[in-house]
Amino acid sequence: MEIQLRALTTVAVLLLLIFGVIWFKHIGLLKEEYGRMCSTLITKVTLPAVILLTLTHADFKWDYGKMSILLMAASFVCLGLGWLIARIFRINGPGTAAVILTAGFSSSSVLGVPLIGELYPDSKQLVVDTVVISTLGMAPLIITVGTMIALYYGAHELSPKQRRRETLAYFRSPIFVALVLGIVLGSLTEHENSFVHSILDGLRVVSAGNTMMMLLTVGLFMQLQDFKGIVGLAICIGFVNLIVMPLLTMPPAHAMNLEHWEIEVLALESAMPAGAISVVLCDAYGADARLAAKLVLVTIAASVFTIPFIFLISGLL
Repeated sequence: MEIQLRALTTVAVLLLLIFGVIWFKHIGLLKEEYGRMCSTLITKVTLPAVILLTLTHADFKWDYGKMSILLMAASFVCLGLGWLIARIFRINGPGTAAVILTAGFSSSSVLGVPLIGELYPDSKQLVVDTVVISTLGMAPLIITVGTMIALYYGAHELSPKQRRRETLAYFRSPIFVALVLGIVLGSLTEHENSFVHSILDGLRVVSAGNTMMMLLTVGLFMQLQDFKGIVGLAICIGFVNLIVMPLLTMPPAHAMNLEHWEIEVLALESAMPAGAISVVLCDAYGADARLAAKLVLVTIAASVFTIPFIFLISGLL
């Protein structure tokens, strides 16, 4: 019951924020085109700051690597299932990107980390560990495979040469630079240095706005009409993202004899709803950001029920 109440509280806050943005858009205070600005700020500023700050403070352990590999493997399988679902429902190219990305990428940082903090309020280190695991497990996959998927299905007007150029551009993107730089600085930097400390303080200020920017993007691209037309699709994506993904991670986690808290974190991280980054990538590369926003919203709402279910069947309650 506790995990259900915690999940309900956290999800309710996220939904209120998203519907608040939708209402502001309805009365004219916000416009859908602002979503492009938000997605640009996320990919260029706030998300790189989150990654850099997290990895700079990370205390890397081998178990982090094992847990991250499990998350990535499960995500790969769910991306493939997303492609299959798109074929079954005969979704067009831009929509296919939205379906694949929402099926395969979870909102581990936006929802998972706050929920871990609620469940374990006395363990700040556990929250930090969760951020590191989710960053290592999802960020590299999102900025490589996720970008390629969004580009392939969204940028049909580009020539093959232009597609290759755009695909390789992520190697110089702020997200990729932050990932590499964070790993290097995490091993070499002395955090007590006043100059470094000042930089990290600045990164904290910038990264604090990432979650809100993500939710703002979802709300701006959300169209509440025509939900009936995607009921079957949303059920399939929700099942893959919320049920199949955690079930793919749990047996190997037990087989690896991970510690109890590590299995709990892995179960929670893999049971998160679709990530808002899917909406950002779809918008950035011409895919169907509106469909992605709808699928993200549905999975967030459904996660209130699926998160306790995953904990129950995993024997973690």
